[in-house]
Amino acid sequence: MQYRLIDPPDPEWIGLLRAEIQKGRSIAEVAREIGMARPSLSMLLKGTYPARIDKVTAKYGAKVVSLYRNRVLCPHLRMGIPADECQAHATAPMSTSNPERLRHWAACRACPQNPLAAQDDPAAASPSSHANRRTSA
Repeated sequence: MQYRLIDPPDPEWIGLLRAEIQKGRSIAEVAREIGMARPSLSMLLKGTYPARIDKVTAKYGAKVVSLYRNRVLCPHLRMGIPADECQAHATAPMSTSNPERLRHWAACRACPQNPLAAQDDPAAASPSSHANRRTSA
């Protein structure tokens, strides 16, 4: 018996790239816009890019969704959402009654797209004066 692997569907952002190419734009122009090498974009669109799709998504997905849909790429939902919806998820209180909302809440806390992450990140703030002082023994 032969098993056939099912290819997962392409992420939304790759569909957006294909749509840009179908509008008549060149691969080189789109690649330049997103900061990717032209041969890499060509291989990605053909499905022959050697890197894992999750790695490529982490590097280019958010930029593509932002450029071509004016949205934020939500890694938890795996799709672009409006910026105000992202903000609503980021500021939502922790849900204790809905497991899916709890998972989304937890994912949002660790999300690089979280609009509140820079405000809450102590590493992003200037170092405090006592952190740099040496204590005498």
